[in-house]
Amino acid sequence: MTCRTAFFCIVVFLFASYFMGNKGAKGKSNMSSPEQLKYATSDESDFQRMPEPKPGDWLFQFHESRQSFKEYVNSEPLQTTGQRKVMVFQPVGEFSEEERELVEKAITFASIWFDIPTRIENGLPLPEKGWQRIRQFPWQDKPVTQYRTDYFLNLLLPSRLPDDAVCYLAVTNGDLYPEESWNFVFGQATLSRGVGVYSIIRYFPKFWGEKESGSSQIITLRRICKVLTHEAGHMLGLGHCIDYLCNMNGSNSLEESDRRPLRLCPLCLKKLQWNRKFDVIERYEKLYTFFQENGLKEEEAWTASRLKKIKAVQ
Repeated sequence: MTCRTAFFCIVVFLFASYFMGNKGAKGKSNMSSPEQLKYATSDESDFQRMPEPKPGDWLFQFHESRQSFKEYVNSEPLQTTGQRKVMVFQPVGEFSEEERELVEKAITFASIWFDIPTRIENGLPLPEKGWQRIRQFPWQDKPVTQYRTDYFLNLLLPSRLPDDAVCYLAVTNGDLYPEESWNFVFGQATLSRGVGVYSIIRYFPKFWGEKESGSSQIITLRRICKVLTHEAGHMLGLGHCIDYLCNMNGSNSLEESDRRPLRLCPLCLKKLQWNRKFDVIERYEKLYTFFQENGLKEEEAWTASRLKKIKAVQ
């Protein structure tokens, strides 16, 4: 069995294996106090307000409303239950070794981000006919096949939804589009049915005709982690954030997506913590470890600073 096949065929509970023995388990000494939780979900000192949108930006094109904390709670978002308690990922398409490794790291990251066990299902092929179109981009020599998100959201995923999945998310290296009038989309998810799809293809320099490098792999990992947690956040009921620079910001382009930080603003963190009931200090500590081990220096430094402030609250 090749490494690529193993990616599709081996079921892995990444959350448990990655953090087995990690200090700071729930109920231990580093549990956040009510005051620390309040600070973490209200203090704005480490966050930048959303700037005025420019032509081409998501909020310039789409005039979205703010989702308040009360509105989030009243929307009755998806939550884990005794039966549905795993975030399940569905690979679709043929992945290279590099793509496989980065996706596995990003899924590990998602288990920390949401405090939910994750599992990778057996791989499935991309559709051969229908649900696709051919595009020619000026920076590429060969045409690119794009796949319509309806295929994943309305056909493939609902028909295969695992009994234990709180969320079922397809990950593909095929380019995506939601409807004919759109050029592409990074990903798309439903806020009520717990299914979504995201593509990694545009996060690799080779898609843009550029050369790979050591630093580009870190950039690609950051991008994949962003889109994965963004789309899964939608599945847990989080709307787009319009108040701060936040991982739940909408994005119209790779440039705009790169401006979106790999963190949740206080309001979005408050929503997710209400849903998942995780300990904020424990979560930040695990995120810090992931950033440190994977060369995400900017996120490592920011998380260390934020943790220090939260822990200082009495």
